[in-house]
Amino acid sequence: MRRAIAWLHVAATFVTELAKSTAATIRAVLGPTERLRPAILAVPLDIRSEAGTALFADMVTLTPGTTSLDVSADGRTLYVHALHAPDREAAVAGLKSTLEARAREVLP
Repeated sequence: MRRAIAWLHVAATFVTELAKSTAATIRAVLGPTERLRPAILAVPLDIRSEAGTALFADMVTLTPGTTSLDVSADGRTLYVHALHAPDREAAVAGLKSTLEARAREVLP
């Protein structure tokens, strides 16, 4: 039962992040393009399983405005392209505290 609840938390977090990212991407695309601050983010991974890394990377890619690019050879860093990330540290922290945290609950 605990595992099912954890998966529900993953789904709820993903849907929430999907809605927030969709709104932010619409604002970015419809606004002045010179304000965009695209970035390649190096997200250090706390997840150690390949399945957990794949889940996290898939959720990142399915979220508008971000795309998973690659995982480092040692499996400890996920590289992400962000459409708008004026504060790289905040963007990385946001990914880790939402999507990665939930992925770790179900696939450590």
